[in-house]
Amino acid sequence: MNNKDITVVVQGPVHSLPERPQDDGITIRCLNSVRTELPGAKIILSTWENQNLDKLDYDELVINEDPGPNIRGYTPSGKPRLENTNRQIVSTAGGLRRVQTKYAMKLRADNYLTGSGFKDLQQRYIKRCDEFQILHERIVVTNTLLRIYYRGHHVAFFLSDFFGFGLTEDLMNLWDLTLFEDFQFDPGLKGANQHSGAPWPTPDVNQILAQRFINKNCAEQIKIQHAFDTHGGLLRQSDIFYANNFVVMTPEEIGFGLPLKFTQGRQAKHSSQTTCLASSEWQRLYKKHCDHTYQPPAAGLALLNLWIMRLIFVPLRALGYEYRLQRNRWRYRQVKNKNCL
Repeated sequence: MNNKDITVVVQGPVHSLPERPQDDGITIRCLNSVRTELPGAKIILSTWENQNLDKLDYDELVINEDPGPNIRGYTPSGKPRLENTNRQIVSTAGGLRRVQTKYAMKLRADNYLTGSGFKDLQQRYIKRCDEFQILHERIVVTNTLLRIYYRGHHVAFFLSDFFGFGLTEDLMNLWDLTLFEDFQFDPGLKGANQHSGAPWPTPDVNQILAQRFINKNCAEQIKIQHAFDTHGGLLRQSDIFYANNFVVMTPEEIGFGLPLKFTQGRQAKHSSQTTCLASSEWQRLYKKHCDHTYQPPAAGLALLNLWIMRLIFVPLRALGYEYRLQRNRWRYRQVKNKNCL
């Protein structure tokens, strides 16, 4: 794979947003790392108006119209819960539409490259199965926050949105999505958490992104009703979805770097890392669903340690979250029953 056949779309704000602080100089580091690790590749910076572009090394600039944050729900006091999902969709798709090369990368402006392992990984796993075969080729993604456990519960379709590398048309398919509509506030439910799936935890943004991508491509639609929803074989479908359309590896294996909040903050803790799909686990999914002749690496001490840590941390998280879950459900029912009288 020639680097000249690759375009890197660096998407997102150059400066920190008030609610999303960044490491100092992280976008400069991001762009410079692409020049170092992928010499000859084209860089498209897809960002917003009024960004300081001094000292930024890119080949093409895309200025998107900022859709602003989207409202995903409301606290009991009526305060909106804001997320930047629409911003990510707009800046990613806006950059990908300008790509002219066969291959493309989606790279957040607060991440950077440390190598080029993703090129070999994208070409290594060839065989496919029929079920959930959506993409033409696999997209390489990081296992960072690609959770199979969340708050102590097994979860489905929790696809990571940090990094993607594959065919340009496949990445465009993955990110050419309708924007999220603001969740509508119900005055009759003030005093309780309001969101999709209430009184259960709302589906994570990454689950909804995966659901929308699948449903625009497949006749068989999926519906994730809340974050912990695993009805109707969703876990099995999620495993096949990962195995048949993606290559899931660690940042180190991909050649991908994260900002400090993910390497030194709470997301770096062992208890958080145990919730994510390990690369060796993905390889076993690939063998199970796509290539029965493939020989995954032997289960070593790292995988054994992961299983032991899950035996410890997953039940503890479930227990710790259960009180909060029951409290929220009780409050929701109380408020709803009161307003029905």
